[in-house]
Amino acid sequence: GELEREFAFGVVRQLVEPLLAEASDEERASLLEGPPGVAAALLGLPRTLAATGEPAPVAPDPSFAVLHGLYWLFANLAAERPVALVVDDAQWVDCGSLRVLAFLLPRLDELRAAVLLAARPAEAGAGREGELFAVLTMDSATEVLTLAPLSAGGVARLITAGLGSEPEPGFVSACRDATGGTPFLVRTLVAALAEAGVVPVAASASRVRGLATATVGRWGVLQLRRLGPEAARLARAVSVLERAEPAEAAGLAGLAPADAAKAAALLVRAGVLEEGPLAFAHPILRAGVYAEIAATARAEAHGRAARLLSERHAGTARVAEHLLLTAPAGDPWVVEQLRGAARAAAAGGAPDSAAVYLRRALAEPPPGEVDAALLLDLGTAEYSAGHPGWEQHLTAAVEAAGDDTARTAAGLQLATALGLHYRLAEAARACDGVAAHLDRRDTEARAMLESVAVVLGLYDAATAPSVADRAGALVVLAGERAAPRHVLAAAAYVSASANEPADRVAELARRAIASGPRPLPEPGEGPWFPIAMEALFWAERYDEVQALLDAAVAQARAVANRLVLPGALGLRARLSLRRGDLVAAEADARALLEGSELSAPPLWRLSVTGALVGTLIERGELDEAERMLEPLAADLQGMLQVAALLHDARGRLRLARRRPRDALGDFLAAGEIATGMRAFSPCVLPWRSDAALAHLALGELDAARLLSTEELELARTFGAPRALGVALRADGLVAGGAHGEQLLREAIEVLGGPDTRLEQARALADLGALLRRGNRRVEAREMLRRAVDAAHHAGARPLADRAETELRATGARPRRALLTGLEALTASERRIAELAAQGLTNRQIAQNLFVTARTVEGHLTSVFTKLDVRTRMELSGALGTTVSRGAHA
Repeated sequence: GELEREFAFGVVRQLVEPLLAEASDEERASLLEGPPGVAAALLGLPRTLAATGEPAPVAPDPSFAVLHGLYWLFANLAAERPVALVVDDAQWVDCGSLRVLAFLLPRLDELRAAVLLAARPAEAGAGREGELFAVLTMDSATEVLTLAPLSAGGVARLITAGLGSEPEPGFVSACRDATGGTPFLVRTLVAALAEAGVVPVAASASRVRGLATATVGRWGVLQLRRLGPEAARLARAVSVLERAEPAEAAGLAGLAPADAAKAAALLVRAGVLEEGPLAFAHPILRAGVYAEIAATARAEAHGRAARLLSERHAGTARVAEHLLLTAPAGDPWVVEQLRGAARAAAAGGAPDSAAVYLRRALAEPPPGEVDAALLLDLGTAEYSAGHPGWEQHLTAAVEAAGDDTARTAAGLQLATALGLHYRLAEAARACDGVAAHLDRRDTEARAMLESVAVVLGLYDAATAPSVADRAGALVVLAGERAAPRHVLAAAAYVSASANEPADRVAELARRAIASGPRPLPEPGEGPWFPIAMEALFWAERYDEVQALLDAAVAQARAVANRLVLPGALGLRARLSLRRGDLVAAEADARALLEGSELSAPPLWRLSVTGALVGTLIERGELDEAERMLEPLAADLQGMLQVAALLHDARGRLRLARRRPRDALGDFLAAGEIATGMRAFSPCVLPWRSDAALAHLALGELDAARLLSTEELELARTFGAPRALGVALRADGLVAGGAHGEQLLREAIEVLGGPDTRLEQARALADLGALLRRGNRRVEAREMLRRAVDAAHHAGARPLADRAETELRATGARPRRALLTGLEALTASERRIAELAAQGLTNRQIAQNLFVTARTVEGHLTSVFTKLDVRTRMELSGALGTTVSRGAHA
């Protein structure tokens, strides 16, 4: 219906609700297992009897939960039998339903399903609906059929059927010209001609034009006059309601139920209305009747319709669609209804609809009566939907706040939104501006804003110096026993950057995690969780970070929380790379970058791109790494933390391609940004070691020695094994000779833990090469064999090849690596095999990894071939210890 454009997921509900309502409990449980159940809860769709009492899952940004869940609902249906989704009048489909259809479009070839849409594209409108409609019609997977008007012969056949005799050509031409050859209009015109007793001859052509000039809609109005005043009143009420139960239409028309029933029967027999619920036989008829109502009367009728539907406990969206068509009058009830509809739309994953409702609510109250909560909700909805205006409304929410709690909430939302748009200085100023107006006694709110402002300031080398003193004050404040969670997280971040001992950093991060009601983030809490995780990650408390990130990913996936999931996946990819788990690093990075439905903010996408490039370099896939970096040239020009990570990744790639001069430029650029950010510690970025090795490759020993020595001193102060081992290895390579050998042996010892085996393999290969060049071949072979085994186990092919080449130079004959077995599995194959070995079905694996069931089937076929197994029961044995490592998938 035309009025339902803002009714979030209205079309999807019409498609799905009857099917679920008619299904048995057993069938419904099967259809709604996993993500479909989350979507059903968010949309209020029928679920199993056991589930109806459960609260809807908490999903701060549930849009993806709905899309992901509805896709799997259709996939579950298509697994049982072929499915067709048929939508008429698609030009009026709401944004939410259009997003579902657009989400399905690239996945349809995986399902036994088809989508058939009928639409008048010229009426699709502009704005977000028009954009989404264009996505559907312009996609290469869509076949667009444009229906031509009826030919003269087609019009003649309809006239013959309606008037009982064959028409003359001149009469046919007049009918075709008057209707444009549209079948419905031809039929309606022929019905009018039959009632008027017009004979289909050329001499009657002028009468055809006379009837047609009033338009078909006007003809409908004339029909109403003929049927009587009560029928006309009922039809006008239905034109306002668009679709109505008889009691609703009677109430709006002011008719007694019996009189309304008689009028409805007359309208149905006349072909004006259809029954159950009452609706016009065609939108053109409804438009004609609706247009006859004066504009002020229409607005007043929609207002009465809204109150009537509210009294009958209709859904908030149905009430709101009528309020959108009323004139603002300063009515608090209207504002309350629209805000309720907006809350329901936002909770159901439709921020587009929420923004429309809230903009209308903002226009309703008199000046001076707009509260900050309304502005905050509107700005948040616009930001989530990608609408312009979010900054204006969030700023206004800060200014309109009547108390410190509201002011703090609005300020944090504004700062977060600005920060994700790279506007870090403005974001920090927003926090400072709010803090300046808070009650001095509200120390917790002030501390929260100060923590966010400082960390945002430190993300950018251009703003970091201005917050350096404040960062130090936060560290002091964190020493207090009752320090707030945000202060502790920020202090841990600052301490790690400043190269305070890793034990101290870990202690602060742990206190932040333990100081709240639970260790995982809650909606609206602010960004303490990623800040604390980053600090704990730098302190190399890898097991603790892994457990927390696994829990955060699991929770975010359960409710498809698009705010938490991308950040958690991105940091987990970086963690896996540092631990040498290249399979897990690539899988998480690709899940974030290639899962477009996650819509990760640019900062997260850029940081995880650096991790993926590093992973590809370790695997020897240099061309693919180059391809990943090519589109990011502009992002390398800034002074943000992500630019430093990307420079470091590109430097490693250039060094791998034997371009040490270019690599050195990247490492020094990364170091300039890190130093500007007050991030002096090698735990953040070991740029000095990287640059030292580039200098060494260029024969610039003095410059190399200066950097490697400085980094080693910093790493010893920090006291974390990986950072220290990396620095020892670089300094050992630069020093060479006996001193270099001593440093490399120390690096091997320091890197002996389970999380640093890949870095240890690098040091082993370097020491083996040093010993081989000193003609100490027996000792060299032992080192190089260990390096080859560790590198092959991690999938680091270039390192394995280099160590094997050195090993052969000692006279040893290592066995060739096989093209089958565990080492032959790709990252995706390995992850899917691990989940299958844990007992998950193909459908569950696909839902977990955000891929299709067919993709899982194809990967498992390849896995079975490479591992030489025939059943899932054999996978556990073939994978060995890797199954337990896959538990965090």
